[in-house]
Amino acid sequence: MGVNNKRRIGVLALAAILVACSGETVDTTVTTASGATTTSTEGTTGSIDSYQEVQPAVIQIVAQGTFRDPELGYADGSGLGSGFIISPEGLAVTNNHVVAGAATLEVFIGGQTETGYNATIVGVSECNDLALIDINESEPLPFLEWYNGEITPGLAVYAAGFPLGDPEYTLTSGIVSKAQAGGDLTGTSSIDHTIEHDANIQPGNSGGPLVAEDGTVVAVNYAGGAVATTTAQFYGIASDLAQPVITRLMDGDFETLGINGWAVFDEAAAISGVWVAGVAAGSPAAAADLLPGDIITSMNGLPIGTDGTFKDYCDVIRTAGGNPIAVDVLRYDTSEVLRGEINGDQPIEFALSIAEEIQDEVSVDESGSATTYTDYQSIVDDTGKIVIEVPVEWSDIDPAPAVDDAGVEIPYILAATDQQAWRDTFDVPGVLFVKLGPTDDIPGTLLEWAGPMPANCTDLGLVDYSDPVFTGQYQVWDACAGTATAVVVLAAVPADNSYTALMMVQIVSEADLEALDRIFQTFNVIG
Repeated sequence: MGVNNKRRIGVLALAAILVACSGETVDTTVTTASGATTTSTEGTTGSIDSYQEVQPAVIQIVAQGTFRDPELGYADGSGLGSGFIISPEGLAVTNNHVVAGAATLEVFIGGQTETGYNATIVGVSECNDLALIDINESEPLPFLEWYNGEITPGLAVYAAGFPLGDPEYTLTSGIVSKAQAGGDLTGTSSIDHTIEHDANIQPGNSGGPLVAEDGTVVAVNYAGGAVATTTAQFYGIASDLAQPVITRLMDGDFETLGINGWAVFDEAAAISGVWVAGVAAGSPAAAADLLPGDIITSMNGLPIGTDGTFKDYCDVIRTAGGNPIAVDVLRYDTSEVLRGEINGDQPIEFALSIAEEIQDEVSVDESGSATTYTDYQSIVDDTGKIVIEVPVEWSDIDPAPAVDDAGVEIPYILAATDQQAWRDTFDVPGVLFVKLGPTDDIPGTLLEWAGPMPANCTDLGLVDYSDPVFTGQYQVWDACAGTATAVVVLAAVPADNSYTALMMVQIVSEADLEALDRIFQTFNVIG
């Protein structure tokens, strides 16, 4: 994994990008007479002044909620992270990606496993990947202070936390190797610079402290690391950057839209943006109806995530302040393209409306239409390679593959109110969707599949088509065989031109125009 990590859509959960490498471990657990290991915070309620004594102020955070991962799907529980207490009243620091969007937070202090405390989120900053939480404990708690000296290469540091979800506290040692490494090292934050060090951290260390020998916090560890040939380097958010952000968070959220997510980049599919894994209730993202599984592809007209980082995303947030942000969104599971505003009055809604583009040109008889479609069904062909949504009224369905002249199966879906009538006449609505081989001649492909249209319909011309997955053209035919029926034929290819999606929709009524939009919003090649 390089420093400029490009997070792909098919990867696992965010914490898994940390690599397990060797490191010197400092054992600070206490063995009881029975042989069990335990830790205690009893009698420790003040500021800590040695790295060997920081354990009582280090916490493990269990965040529960429903989150969406590109590969795993919906999963209950966002996992485990670390943090550290910064005041005797129980204020604690961790990473935004550990807590944002969680339904519940439970905190275990200093390695204790029997007593957990609920915690409240005071404020989060997704652009700085920092969060401030308040532990619901009435008794004074031990706490850590910030390191205010100069951070230089060679400074001895110790990473404290609870890696790999293990409730046993660990402490690893190392030195600062770079005092100002790059700031956009992962797809979860955008900061000026980080500290690079070799005190081993693992998934679960996120949000925990990197401390100096006197126990003060040099940096907040977070998910990021670059493996060199002979050693592993890890990263922390420097204390001089973290302190002013934490101060701001005491008044609530800062540089955040309420999203727990990360940058995604898939060159083959030509998709980049910010993957939404979870959404915080009451946040601007929630008010805009963003959902887990969405990908924000552009903000205020600027494509984001193209370099696999949060940089452009956060630059837009910082520039916009509290003003509305126009967003384009890809709903990944259904390939629906949405457009609207965050912090604005324009709700996020379907951005592509072929019906609006053609309704004034086609001769569909709107006044005579009594049919409306309220329910849709998702259809997958028998080969499991293409999917589409159609009105439930289009219940005469053929999902069996066609076979070309060479005997090759063609993924195929025909759905209509009456298959035979759809094939033989222009009297009933329906759709044909097939996956073909690649083509460099979109107009030729459209003409090849046009069938009787050139002889029986009025040609209204070709229109360019694009969405986050496909580019191509569609052709509109009208007044077919003396009827008011229109036919739209689409041919489109993905970014790598590895296949062609071809679709033919027969439109008889105004309701079919609405169905046309749903079909264009949901057709997809899945295999």
